[in-house]
Amino acid sequence: MRSRLSCRGVLILGACIVPKIVFLKIDNFRSIKEFSWKPSQGMNCLVGGGDSGKTTVLDAIDFCLGARRSAQFSDYDFHKTDTNEPIKILVALGVLESSLLSMDAYGDYFCGYNQTTGKFEPEPGHGLETILVLQLKVEKDLEPHWSLLSQRAKAKGVERNLRWEDRQNASPLRLGDHPDWHLSWRRGALFERLTDEKLALNDGLSDAARKARADFGSSANKELTDSLDTVQKSADELGVPTSGQVNALLDAKSVKFGTGAIALHDANNIPLSSLGTGSKRLLVAGLARKVATSASISLVDEFETGLEPHRIRSLLNTLGAKDVSVTQQVFATTHSPVVLRELNHTQLTLLRSDQTNGKHEAIAASESAQGLLRSNPEAFLAKRIIVCEGKSEMGFIRGFDQHSCASGNVSMEALGTVLVDGGGAQKVLAPANELLRLGYNVSIFMDSDVPLETTDEQAFVSAGGTVFKWANSRALEDTIFQCAAGPVVEKLLDYACTLPKGDKVDAQISTASTNQFNLAQAKAWANTNTLRPEHAVILGQAARSGKGWFKQIAPYEHIAKNILAPQWASLNSDFTSTTTSLMDWAWGKNDRA
Repeated sequence: MRSRLSCRGVLILGACIVPKIVFLKIDNFRSIKEFSWKPSQGMNCLVGGGDSGKTTVLDAIDFCLGARRSAQFSDYDFHKTDTNEPIKILVALGVLESSLLSMDAYGDYFCGYNQTTGKFEPEPGHGLETILVLQLKVEKDLEPHWSLLSQRAKAKGVERNLRWEDRQNASPLRLGDHPDWHLSWRRGALFERLTDEKLALNDGLSDAARKARADFGSSANKELTDSLDTVQKSADELGVPTSGQVNALLDAKSVKFGTGAIALHDANNIPLSSLGTGSKRLLVAGLARKVATSASISLVDEFETGLEPHRIRSLLNTLGAKDVSVTQQVFATTHSPVVLRELNHTQLTLLRSDQTNGKHEAIAASESAQGLLRSNPEAFLAKRIIVCEGKSEMGFIRGFDQHSCASGNVSMEALGTVLVDGGGAQKVLAPANELLRLGYNVSIFMDSDVPLETTDEQAFVSAGGTVFKWANSRALEDTIFQCAAGPVVEKLLDYACTLPKGDKVDAQISTASTNQFNLAQAKAWANTNTLRPEHAVILGQAARSGKGWFKQIAPYEHIAKNILAPQWASLNSDFTSTTTSLMDWAWGKNDRA
């Protein structure tokens, strides 16, 4: 038994049965040749690159399930404009309310659905959810045809659609760029659905129209006296009946007030439809949560449109993203890291497409993605991701990228590359594997003094990942000092002394060399280009001592941009070959399909 005021009344949250989409299948619609998806009953946020089909999925749901008797299609709505293959959009509805469970209306169309396996059965049964399967089919005549699918009904030779009232109740709410419709008293609008009470306004609206006509006429007749006299004389001369007087009034056919003329206004009598797009979307989402017949399924394209971060969180809360129990089903798209940071991994779906055959795949994020959603949500919006061992590696890459940009090249960020702090050599593999599983181009950049397990690294590379590491079991500091010429080493030592703990550099060099040499001696050797290889090894060890001379993003940005890159020709090939491969990858030169 549903506990709500009525089918068109105010929803008592958590006590209402409302239909949900348990399965979606799309064929030959726009960029999608083939797509099957088992969405969750709560929030479903689709993430993918541009033109990956996210909005197409929302449009497919809207076309198939929306309360419309017709829809306009063109050849461009067919995949690759191939009208020989019909558009088919199939929506399986579960969690059926009482009207949809009517045996008289839909007895021949009930099917069973196994939530565990995702398989359909021709008959409802024990352990199966009772569902209705609705299909929209469009062939080359461009006429949409909606029908319920059932083997039993097909065998009987019968066919039907959902009843109109049921289509209205199950129709998704589209939170688009123009939600004004729902802020006026129109049939089907949320404002109209807030109560069962019928506005007894027909007489009042008619009286308002009459008064408007009369008020206008009183003014117009005074302004148009000569013209009205001329018309009256002509009518009299021609025997046209006017009952003795011609007046200028508003045409009764043009001045009719329907309930659509009633709109929500604020205290200053300014219509709420004048609010910004974000504010209107937020308000309409709030109304949808209060209205039973519109709280079932919502479609939100570009979740963040028109909203500041704090109001994005408010909209997420309004749409039930933080609810323990599911109150409504939401299909959304986003390009905002703010949205992703607020989501649970169970609410995120990556949409991947094969550009060669048009097949699309929905990939659910696993629990191992949760930390990334909080710390690096931008990664889920990237084309390629470099999981760095730590902040040193992040600053190193950024510095070379900044030097490249200064030369007029496009930045790696503009090319879709995001850097992720892996949190150490022992932690880089878990986020890298998860991102790789989700279909991203992923690489790892790390030292080789604490290497990955050989089998783990091989498995990562075999799955499509790339590992960049320094040769000969070196850390980043070791590689730089051992591969740099004397003038570069001198600049590194000078820069180290300018940093907050630069006063400790001399002591750390002395300690690392067991008092064989100090900072002054090292600079003298570097200046005369007589620094020996064993001295360079010791300087690398000193640079790593304590918390390290440079182990933050900003210092390594400076080193890469202003010291290493300008002296590129003087650097050893052990350094330049690895760095070149790394930066080529960051700039998208080696992307896999």
